[in-house]
Amino acid sequence: MVLDASLFPPSARFSSLVVQKGAYDLKHFERLHPLERTLVAHAVDARKSEFGDARWCAHQALEQLHRDGGAPILRGERGMPVWPASVSGSLTHTDGFRAAVVAPRLIVRSMGLDAEPAEALPEGIIDSISREGERRQLARLKASGVHCADRLLFCAKEATYKAWFPMTHRWLGFDQAEIDINDDGTFTSYLLVRPTPVPFIEGKWVIRDGYVVAATAVSST
Repeated sequence: MVLDASLFPPSARFSSLVVQKGAYDLKHFERLHPLERTLVAHAVDARKSEFGDARWCAHQALEQLHRDGGAPILRGERGMPVWPASVSGSLTHTDGFRAAVVAPRLIVRSMGLDAEPAEALPEGIIDSISREGERRQLARLKASGVHCADRLLFCAKEATYKAWFPMTHRWLGFDQAEIDINDDGTFTSYLLVRPTPVPFIEGKWVIRDGYVVAATAVSST
């Protein structure tokens, strides 16, 4: 199992789906609410499959939270999913894996979830997505057995942004947060922009079954 409850706050509920890489099944897409299907109606089957699977995971997680009700999960600013008013959440999809997590907004203000293949980033990417201090961590992480430390950093950045945007409705550049990744499966994202609703965002990470997963959460209290 790629995900487990240790990645998330106790109040959160999650759902994930492992699918064959490179194979695109539209069964979940075809069962979506018509308004959800409209969002990617003109996309290729690969995109429809990813979208349908991720939305299916989201509805499964909402049902566990008793907050589904069959309402469509539409798309808001910058493509962020529009959750029910009483819910915070996040979803992700990559080749072979889709997942979603939700929590009561009264307990968890905002969440971020990102999954990536457990592979090194393409050549030349790391300098464009990282700060100097972050790059200094990579050798330490690799020495501790994290073979795809640069991908982990990217994943943590994405999970940070996904938690940041619902709180602010503002873009957060790769250089506007400094990520401190710990060997124990935790990380802290220090926000360098002002104004900011919180000074930092905490997260957890795991490398398992061929994937890197990073999850962030901001408490409502």
